Amino acid sequence: MLAIPIRLLASFDEQGSQWLADDGTYTLRIGVSCRDIRQTANVRVKRYTEKVNNVLKPQVQLNLLHQ
Repeated sequence: MLAIPIRLLASFDEQGSQWLADDGTYTLRIGVSCRDIRQTANVRVKRYTEKVNNVLKPQVQLNLLHQ
């Protein structure tokens, strides 16, 4: 059995100053390389948030790039 902490599936949400993993099904792929996948598993994740301190918040407005 392989245990993966849910926080490793989270991304950092700058506006909320938190780690966030959205609710949904995640597909884990294990292999020798991205072209040689040997095993896959689907895991269901409930929404996860972890608030953090906002001590490094910029003091000026940033012009962020968006896709």
